[in-house]
Amino acid sequence: MKKHIFVIMCLVLCAIMAFSFCACNAEGDGDIPQTTGSLEKDEDGNVIFNNVTIRLETVVAGTDKDAFNAIISKFNRAYRGKITVNVDNTPANSYENTVAQKIKNNNNSPDLIMSHQKSHKNFADNKLIQPIDNIMNQSGITIDPNNYADGLAQYMTLGLGDSIYSVPADSQSTVVFYNKELLSALDMTVPTNRAELLAVCKAYKDKYNKTPIAWVTDSDYFGEYVYTTAVLQNGGTLYDSNSLQATWHSDSANREAIYNASESMRQLFTLGYAQYNESSSNALTGFLNGNRLFYFTDPWSMSDLVSEFAVKKGVTEDALMQNTLGGTSMAGWFAMSDNASANLIYGDSHFFAMTKTVTDITKQAAILEFIRWFTTEASIGVDWAKAGHISASKAISASEIYTQSDYVVNYIGKFYGNINNFRCIGNTTYYQPIISGMKGIFADTVNTSNHTKDFDFTKIQERENAANSSISFFG
Repeated sequence: MKKHIFVIMCLVLCAIMAFSFCACNAEGDGDIPQTTGSLEKDEDGNVIFNNVTIRLETVVAGTDKDAFNAIISKFNRAYRGKITVNVDNTPANSYENTVAQKIKNNNNSPDLIMSHQKSHKNFADNKLIQPIDNIMNQSGITIDPNNYADGLAQYMTLGLGDSIYSVPADSQSTVVFYNKELLSALDMTVPTNRAELLAVCKAYKDKYNKTPIAWVTDSDYFGEYVYTTAVLQNGGTLYDSNSLQATWHSDSANREAIYNASESMRQLFTLGYAQYNESSSNALTGFLNGNRLFYFTDPWSMSDLVSEFAVKKGVTEDALMQNTLGGTSMAGWFAMSDNASANLIYGDSHFFAMTKTVTDITKQAAILEFIRWFTTEASIGVDWAKAGHISASKAISASEIYTQSDYVVNYIGKFYGNINNFRCIGNTTYYQPIISGMKGIFADTVNTSNHTKDFDFTKIQERENAANSSISFFG
């Protein structure tokens, strides 16, 4: 039976790695073409733009789509007659294959992409995106890695040398809201580590005989964001940076870290502080009705939550933010012991990259100008924060316009702790088997009455073998 399960898992992993297979065997990608044309500059050395059109294709296609497209409209108004950005919103489940084929065939290809960092290594390895160093030097429009959050800036070169291929725009992971009134009634403060979380949950359960935490373990992102965060907080690593293979079981320290990640969640279930497989409607309703202290959810639902909660309470949104609905971070909450990684948060990050089809030097400069604008204009950071995305820009993060925004002060600025502790998948093309394996370990080990290490270790080993079989097949 185990053998059959293993085979099925490998087949599934092979299927979800279809993009890597197609891209790695693509023909005719060739070298990045030579730049054409010349830059026109004014007397101050600034590039002159005259009706340059950029085609941007983004993976932002969900509830945050309207907010993103409104930002693009702001840019187009500000640069009217100079630069126009036309945006296509493509869902994540088809983005990589769709965009890769467009670029490869130069058929309806975007000039600029904005997608999750996890896809950019594959785009670069297959010469579908190009570095921006040359156009930075010629245009004087600078994108400096030092101006972006350290945990994300490390991926701008995609591990391919010193050249910059992609630029971080934001970060997002599962976020935590809490009821200020309930916490105040306990005469306790927001927990900042595991021990404090357990103490607050115990006090709440003892006082009200209710479950403190509302979360949905079968949501799309729970296993990927929350469980993987727990793994990192316990000192685990997602893959070996040299071999790119999973070492979840073969590395003894990693094996212990992953076991502790599972134990950290099982403990919450056993103590009655959270439920496994609670429906999304019950979780939300319980929180809105004042029957839960904490609520884990997606950041892009933030505006809707604030609005719905304010209506239910019969107060203004400002009053709700001030008195009732707070935001906090899950940093440190799953670390079973103190360690250097205890405050890490795992999630996704949108990065910009210029495609290989852009050869005109003025269009290349216009792309840089747009990226610079998006990642330095504080008001744009505020707009994007309200849609659930924390800026990766240190310039925006330091701006008073940004730091004094209600949504940043109360929520976005609190969800992740130190933004430099944010982590995404990094420089690997094999993110699908890695993340699928993490989610698989969560499903195998957390919702089980068998809490022995041997049981967990067996499941961890099975998932490692399946992931590495898929990685080896495509490697």
